[in-house]
Amino acid sequence: MPLFLVSMAAIGFEIALTRFFAIASWSEYGYWVISMTMVGLAASGIVAALFQRPILRHADLLLPAIPPLLILTAALGWHWTTIVPFNPLELQNKQLWADQLTNIAQYYAALFPFFFLVGLYISLYFMVHSAAIGRVYAFDLAGAGLGAAFVLGLMFVVHPFYLIAGLLVPLALAGWLAPARGRTRLWTGAATFIALLAAEALVCLYNQAHINEYKEIFGPMNTADSRVVATRTSPKGFYQLLDNFTERLDLDMSNNTGVVEDATLPRAFGLYADGNRLASLPKSTTVETGYFPAALDSLPYRLRPPQSVLLLGSAGGFRIHEALGAGAGLVTVLEPDRTLRDALLEGLGPAPAFPARPDVRIRDLGPTAVDAVGADGPFDVIDIGRDFLTQSDTNRAALSVEVLAGYIAHLTPHGALSIPVSIREFTVYAVKMMRTARYALAAAGIAEPERHLVIYRSAWNVRILISRTPWSADAIAAMRQFCDERSFDPIYYPGIDPAGVRIFNELPVVSFDTVDAPSGGASDAMMQEAAAMVAGATSPYHAFFRLVPPTLDRPFLNAVLPLRQIETILDRIELVPREELATVINIAVLAQAIVIALIVLLLPLVRPSGSRLPTGQFLRAMAYFAGLGLGFLFLEIYLIEKAAQYLHDRVLAFGLVLATMLVCSGAGSYLAERFRVRPMVGLGYAVTIIIGWTELLFVSLDPVLAYTAAAPAAVQILIVIALAAPLSVALGMPMALGLSQFQGARLAFLPWAWAVNGACSIVSTPLANLLAATIGFKILPLAGILLYAMVLLTMPIMRHRPS
Repeated sequence: MPLFLVSMAAIGFEIALTRFFAIASWSEYGYWVISMTMVGLAASGIVAALFQRPILRHADLLLPAIPPLLILTAALGWHWTTIVPFNPLELQNKQLWADQLTNIAQYYAALFPFFFLVGLYISLYFMVHSAAIGRVYAFDLAGAGLGAAFVLGLMFVVHPFYLIAGLLVPLALAGWLAPARGRTRLWTGAATFIALLAAEALVCLYNQAHINEYKEIFGPMNTADSRVVATRTSPKGFYQLLDNFTERLDLDMSNNTGVVEDATLPRAFGLYADGNRLASLPKSTTVETGYFPAALDSLPYRLRPPQSVLLLGSAGGFRIHEALGAGAGLVTVLEPDRTLRDALLEGLGPAPAFPARPDVRIRDLGPTAVDAVGADGPFDVIDIGRDFLTQSDTNRAALSVEVLAGYIAHLTPHGALSIPVSIREFTVYAVKMMRTARYALAAAGIAEPERHLVIYRSAWNVRILISRTPWSADAIAAMRQFCDERSFDPIYYPGIDPAGVRIFNELPVVSFDTVDAPSGGASDAMMQEAAAMVAGATSPYHAFFRLVPPTLDRPFLNAVLPLRQIETILDRIELVPREELATVINIAVLAQAIVIALIVLLLPLVRPSGSRLPTGQFLRAMAYFAGLGLGFLFLEIYLIEKAAQYLHDRVLAFGLVLATMLVCSGAGSYLAERFRVRPMVGLGYAVTIIIGWTELLFVSLDPVLAYTAAAPAAVQILIVIALAAPLSVALGMPMALGLSQFQGARLAFLPWAWAVNGACSIVSTPLANLLAATIGFKILPLAGILLYAMVLLTMPIMRHRPS
């Protein structure tokens, strides 16, 4: 039970740190937590392997002493982490980045003691109870799995900055349940109690965590008379509803006078998640939409007077009012974010609920549930909201080729699909989306995509309109008149003559190339890009980037940086937008993880020759445990991604898959004890199930998830568990069978094997992310099959010698 509790608290602490970085900094920097964890765990494995004998001699003292030390190092490490003055923007400034590397080093120093002690504690338990390693490892895995579920449950009731306070309790229970007798039990129990009181006081009374000044919420929150009128905590985010004089509906509007009588945008509440603006919420159940004809988004409603409209995202309800005001007879809304949907249906704080109407349907469906949505169609206008795409990374699957093709199929013969892309910071995403629109039309069976596209823009956003039938001359004339009256810029329509188009908004093209991109007049760069993308030609100004259209297997509108050009990317790091930081950070974490993994892998070579493993066994053990670390995480990440698209909630998918896989793997580890004397038999069974079930998932997972896309949430959760559980039980067996080979004189290699597995697990996370962005997620189960085949061939069977 102490091992179970320590594992529970350790993974909870790791998840709590990712939430801290998501709020106090940006979520992309949560990847650093993986690296920080790894340094401590790897160091503990090295120490335990090198100093096995003295550590075992003092096991009776260390096992009860480590939990109170964990309490103190967790609280002190957390406090130190919250006061580090890390500035993510300066990290991209060549003159200022050195100070930020020092701050990152402080993070490592703050968190190293806790994770080092966690690793040492687990290694010590493994060595003390090596004769029952399958059962011990089962409690380690089950503790980690339930720890993930525990901390996700805490997120519903505890502010993210105070999660650590709840995670200190399992550590205290581990101290009180530690195997100790007599005076040792008394002093360790007292030390644990004192450590808990001191740590809780530090975390609760002197908590220095705060939202940094670069988050979108910082300015509005610090304006005069600004008030937080409602809050909601959940694993998906920390939601705050603000009321102040700056909060209005955020819409891309024409500045031209006379377009409408009153173009004033309505006052609103501002809803923020983790400090990032999520949506505007109306202050009244009635919204005057006289401003809407001046908006960039209003064109499809003028070209295709709508009877039936599908909205992906409601902008807090404003977009429903706008569609109804534009003449829609029936509005279907997809709002997969639970907080936004609840705000629509029930209200949030002083923000009222949207009034129930028979002509408005609010659906709890994700953007990939195309067939389920199609039952409400066909639609005259399908309108994807700008804020919908930024509310969740799973919403961006709406921009994949397959999903767009599905929406095109659910348009009426003269219907229009409206796709937004921001060009505020990085124009390349608009270029990539133009190419994606062409691919989507082809996937929908349309032979001449260039006749079905209209593309126009403001200074800040591009809108791509796709028609199921070719655009008529009257529609094109109406589009040009719309743009001229509002000073918007048409950049592509069938038959466009660039020389005859006036450009109102000059746009500098952001590129890593040395090509000078013109803007303005007939040489407008975006106009040239649109013509090239629609024609299937090479990009004239963005050829440096990867412009491969997103698909459901590779659902990234971002991830445009070519990894082969990493030197150029680093040289121009100041141009890298936030959306691309994950790629750069993954590369940095991968490089560090590989170095640490190599150090751990080669550790047995520094031992005295008499206590080394024979070369053949060493190489087999190295391949075996490295394969387990890589293979397990590849399959886990694949299942998390599929579950995230299915449940349209990445945090829920992460917690559900992680908890299911770790708990069920613990059951598999426990089951492995039955094959202790016949390890190859047990391994054969396990690998056969792993490869067979993975092949089954590879072939049938997508159809199963698509068929049940509209099922109730509880049914979907059960389906995810049912798909992950059998595989996970089998995944738990090989590690326990491998660790059972290190006993007696080879006991020192047990913590080394565990460290190798952990080191390669950390390598697998950034590696899997980079592979998925470059090739697609389906490469992960294929790689997993190959890795487990290697595991079957490299089982390190040892002839045990007495110690």
